[in-house]
Amino acid sequence: MRALVAGLAAGLAVAWSLGLLLPVSPWKLSREFSDSSNTPPKPSGGVESESGVTTLLEDSQDSTVPEAVGYNNAGVAFARRRQWPQSAEHLRHALRLDPGNDSMRRNLQQVLLAWGVDEFHAGRLAAAAELLREASELQADPEVEYWLGQAWLHQGEAARAQAIWEKALLQFSDHPRLLLALAELSEQRDDRPRALDYLTRARAAGLDSPELRQKIERLSREVDAEWEYVTTRSARFDFRHPAFDDAAVLDLVISGFEDAYDSLLRRLGAGPAAPVRVVLYPSSDFYAVTRSPDWAGGVYTGRIQLPIGGLRDSDRGHLERVARHELAHALVTEWSRNRAPAWLQEGLAMWCEDDHPGERWHWAEGLQTEQEGVSLHTLPQSFSALEKHAAEVAYAASYLAVVSLSEQYGMHRVLGFVRATAEQPWRDAFSAAFGQSFDDFAASLR
Repeated sequence: MRALVAGLAAGLAVAWSLGLLLPVSPWKLSREFSDSSNTPPKPSGGVESESGVTTLLEDSQDSTVPEAVGYNNAGVAFARRRQWPQSAEHLRHALRLDPGNDSMRRNLQQVLLAWGVDEFHAGRLAAAAELLREASELQADPEVEYWLGQAWLHQGEAARAQAIWEKALLQFSDHPRLLLALAELSEQRDDRPRALDYLTRARAAGLDSPELRQKIERLSREVDAEWEYVTTRSARFDFRHPAFDDAAVLDLVISGFEDAYDSLLRRLGAGPAAPVRVVLYPSSDFYAVTRSPDWAGGVYTGRIQLPIGGLRDSDRGHLERVARHELAHALVTEWSRNRAPAWLQEGLAMWCEDDHPGERWHWAEGLQTEQEGVSLHTLPQSFSALEKHAAEVAYAASYLAVVSLSEQYGMHRVLGFVRATAEQPWRDAFSAAFGQSFDDFAASLR
C-alpha cells in the first residue's frame, strides 16, 4: 500500500472509545435508613438525592438512649426531604449519644454518601471527598469507597483513587464497580493484561452487557497482538510496535508525530498530556485488532492506533495530517473527560487535520447539499459503524459545525466549550459558551 493508511479521500480518521469509569445515569443504593423507635417496624417512602441516589427509609432496631432516638429520627426526617446538612448534623449527634448503634451508624453513612455523590455531580469535588472520607471511616462499604475514589480521581489524584479501590477490593473482591474502575485505570496506564483481568473478574461476578463483552474481546485481541511488541520513547510519545527491519520507518513516524504535536501547539496553544501512547500495527493486524471499517485511517481508544503498511518518505504529509487528527482526539477526550459529543470530537479533529484550517469547507458543504442537510441531531455517538459514504456525510456535518463556530467566535471559545463539557451537560455548556442554544445553531447550518 503506497500511502500510510487506507483513508477517505478527505483524510478522515475515526475515534471511538468505551467509557466505563464514570456512571452518569441514576443509580440506587442497596442500603436502608432506619428509624430507631419503640414502635413496630413499618416501611416508609424513599428519598432521592439530586443525583438520582435513592435510599429506602424504614423503621429499625430500638435504642437504649431515648435522646439519641429523637436525633436519629429527626435526621431521617431531614433526609426524606433531601436536606443533607441538617440530616447529617442530627445523625452525627445521635451516634455520639449512642456510639454502638449500628442502625444510626448506617443511617449517617448513607446520608453522607448521598450528600457526597450530589456534591460530586455538582462539581464540588473537594467537598465530596471530605464527606465520603467521613462516610468511609464509619464502616466498610464498597459504594462509599468507589465514590471516594472517584472524587479523588477527578481531582487528578489517580494514584490515590487506585490505592482506595485496591484496598477496598481486598474486602469486596467481586464488587463490579470497583473492578470496572480499576480496569479503566489500568487501561489508561496501558496495562492491558491487568485491565483484562479486572474486566473478566467483573463479568464472573455477574456483571454483563454487550459493551462489556466487546471491551473484553477488544482487550484480548490487543494483548495477543502486542505480546512481543517493544516500546520506543520520544520527547512526547511512547510508541509500541513490532521490531522493524528498517529503522528509518520508525524515525519517520516519530518525527511526523513530534511535528504534528508542534502544529497543535501553534494552532490551539495546547496539546494532550505527554506521553501520548501510540501503537503501530502492520496493516492487516490493525484492522483485525481494532475491527475498524476499511475506510478508517486510525483509531483513538485512550491511545492512538495506526496501521503503517507501506510507509515511505513521500507519505510524510499524510502521516502528519493523521497524527494531528488523532492528537486532537486525545486532547478533546482529556479536556472533556470523554464527554464531548461526536460532532465536536470529529469536527475539531478534522479542523486540526487541515493543512490550512477550513480548507475543506466547499467539500463538506457539497456533501451537505447532496444529502439535503444532515442534522447534527441525527448523528450517532460513534461514526465507526457507518458505511463509507454515510461516514463522510457525518464527518462533513461535524466539520462544518466546528469551522462555523471557530469563524464566528474564535477557536479559543470553542476550546473553552470543550473544557466545559467535563463539568456539565454539553448542551448547557454550548449555550453558556456561545450565547445560543445548540438547537438554534444546528438549525442555522441546514
